[in-house]
Amino acid sequence: MVTIVTRAVGALLALVGLALIVVGVWFATQLGGSGTAQFTVHPQPGRPVLITPDVLNRVDGDVTVTATTAGDGRVWMALANPSDATAVLKDARRVEVTGVDVRDWALLTTSRGGGEPPALGTADLWRQQDDGTGRVSLTVEQSQAPESVVVAADSGSITTLTLTVTDKRWFVEAVVAALVGLFLLAAGAVALWPRRRRGGTGIPSTALDGDTPAPGPAPAAGTDTTDPAATTDTTDHPDPGATDSAHPPASPPVHRSDTEEVTR
Repeated sequence: MVTIVTRAVGALLALVGLALIVVGVWFATQLGGSGTAQFTVHPQPGRPVLITPDVLNRVDGDVTVTATTAGDGRVWMALANPSDATAVLKDARRVEVTGVDVRDWALLTTSRGGGEPPALGTADLWRQQDDGTGRVSLTVEQSQAPESVVVAADSGSITTLTLTVTDKRWFVEAVVAALVGLFLLAAGAVALWPRRRRGGTGIPSTALDGDTPAPGPAPAAGTDTTDPAATTDTTDHPDPGATDSAHPPASPPVHRSDTEEVTR
């Protein structure tokens, strides 16, 4: 049961670690060492674009808005209080930027209104405005939040609208996420990897400790398994110290000279 739980936890750690590695590496490569993120959209032609505080003021760093037109078209861009920008546009047809899509690095937009766009450049409520040919940029500082940006093309249409945000902490966080994921992946692999027995011999530890002898190999067929040292010798051997009753010991020889002396 413990082994199953350990392997389940190991698999979960490995999956989480792998996900963190993929996400961290992807963000690090997309953001670069400077931590710069760019979100782009190609708005519908012939309509002004409104970027709300929900997009501009969601981060701590400054946001740079860049608009481009095709050919020699002129681009106009202005910064204003959110309520003032909405009051100027009223019910005019417009494209409103509502969010960002990090996966595609794109701006999310929606179409609103149905009336004709008014002359935006003549209003005196803009905090900052700029215009130019082909390409115009404006930087939104978070110290003045909340703010809205209105972008329009005096002639032609806006082909590309880009928001650029730079924060070096994002790159650091992506690298840290990848490193944490690598650690979790290694921990999960250790939990999933089958443990080897002691010594790597495949013999249970109890046999190595001497509690239970390891079984030897089976003898081949037809082999005499009798231990010569254990065979009992049944042959009778005479005892040097014992007397044989059937063969009494011979009398010592009598010398002739001794017999004659007795007879005399």
